[in-house]
Amino acid sequence: MNKKAHHAWWIMISCGTISFCVLGVVMACSGIFFKPVCDYLGVSRGAFSLYMTIIYLAMFIVLPIAGKKMPTANFKKFLIAAMAVFTLTFAAMSQFTSLYHWYAAGVLMGISGAFVMFLPIPILINNWFKQKVGFALGLALAMSGVGGTLFNPVGAYIIQNYGWRTGYLALGLIAFAITMPFMIFVVRFKPAEMGLEPYGAAEAAATAQVQPQAGAKPAELPGVTAGQALKSPAFYTALIFAGMMTMSGTVQTHIPGYVTSIGLSAIVGGFAISMTSFGIIFGKLVMGYLNDKIGLSKAITTGTVLSAAGLITILAAGSNTTLLYVGAFIFGFGGISMGTVMPPMVVRQFFGQKDFSSIFSNIQSITTLLMAFAMTLYGFIFDLSKSYANSLLASLLFLLIAYGGYLLTTVTAKKLPK
Repeated sequence: MNKKAHHAWWIMISCGTISFCVLGVVMACSGIFFKPVCDYLGVSRGAFSLYMTIIYLAMFIVLPIAGKKMPTANFKKFLIAAMAVFTLTFAAMSQFTSLYHWYAAGVLMGISGAFVMFLPIPILINNWFKQKVGFALGLALAMSGVGGTLFNPVGAYIIQNYGWRTGYLALGLIAFAITMPFMIFVVRFKPAEMGLEPYGAAEAAATAQVQPQAGAKPAELPGVTAGQALKSPAFYTALIFAGMMTMSGTVQTHIPGYVTSIGLSAIVGGFAISMTSFGIIFGKLVMGYLNDKIGLSKAITTGTVLSAAGLITILAAGSNTTLLYVGAFIFGFGGISMGTVMPPMVVRQFFGQKDFSSIFSNIQSITTLLMAFAMTLYGFIFDLSKSYANSLLASLLFLLIAYGGYLLTTVTAKKLPK
């Protein structure tokens, strides 16, 4: 007799569709529209790409609010409405005729993105899994790399053959069509809504030698409140870890620029960033698996070493394209994937599940702002020094600061209320 799969795995698949469509189909493919739209509008890349910064700034403002509003009975309604606004706004860009239309869309996508881009996946995985948390989170987040890898060439083909307006419409509607059935029919905020326990709850209880009694009132979730977390040094050291790790990984957008700045072709630069994307896909899976198997500290140490090795290899490669590709893959595998998988795991381990969504949303809001800042910072470093190598060195510095932030968190978290 086949044992029915726990609904938690359907939740993980639903999270995978969010990652695939929101981060992969929409956000990762935004860059392929820059040139044709700028040519149509007659504006600079910088002026047009400002709408991306507006997305992150709006998200920074709304994320703390989303973190408080989402963990309610209205979770599903928030998710459905936000997903519809986010994907259909992207599709609506097919009808835009003014630069200011994109700026207005950036506000809408930032507000709705706060509810769909970073929060729902960690919240749902945290609620539905007691065991294999890292594996489930890593697999769901890895789908962003799959989405970007698959749909960047698809989108480019549509733009080349049918125009950028058709490209926006097609990708936006594809993202809407893939996510909506899962949001409506599959997603549930907590297992209790279906009369279930989280995946692995029985095994976790047995390990703790605590047997849950039928009909008993659910035990209070372990951890600290958001108020206690925000007043603790541990919150700010965890923020240093998450923020600096994100700033380090953001340099990936400048890897093609680095490659061409040292005399190699744009094709080599494009392949290098593709290798980074492949590294991210596998890295998210492995980092989640390592968290489950060897623990958070060893997993973060492994990721930090790999990320540093990747950056150093890219810098040392010179015109050796094979070494360059290896370095790009390792950097994506280690640092960039760790920047998305590990922050929610750090919050879960040190602050617990009691107020997970609120604590994580506060960290993620600042991290989102730093991401927007880093995109500009690396460009300014190049403008001032005339070398992208210095941007890569800055990324390495941020990586080391991030690891220091994690080590401090392991110490400061000991002072949190038990």
